[in-house]
Amino acid sequence: MNTSPFPWLPSPPFVGLISRPKLSGIGRHVGVQLPSGAVAHMTPTGAEVLSLADFARGRPVEQKIAASPEAYRHIEWRAFQSVGRTAPYDVVTRNCEHYASWLMGQKPESPQVATLAMLALAYAAFALTT
Repeated sequence: MNTSPFPWLPSPPFVGLISRPKLSGIGRHVGVQLPSGAVAHMTPTGAEVLSLADFARGRPVEQKIAASPEAYRHIEWRAFQSVGRTAPYDVVTRNCEHYASWLMGQKPESPQVATLAMLALAYAAFALTT
């Protein structure tokens, strides 16, 4: 419901971290919806800005973390400056989660990779003790 004092104006788009199921079906692909409504995300060939529909690729998109309005210009500037200038994609050190958290002004990190690393360590510790 639009609770704006100007209900005839459209609601602004969500700005912040979004995700959808990966095409492989394993894990989630993360991007950042920009103030323009476009989405910045990391691909195997580098950073890219595209439409929300192209990002979704027919899958449901979830809004995860909203950006503060004060951060909008910085997020958009980082996104457009990074297209064609990012380091090559690396699943462990430079994936879509690293890129999206950096765009949001946070420490570049990947919770999915961290979880997998913890599971691998736990499995290794278990295997060594049996």
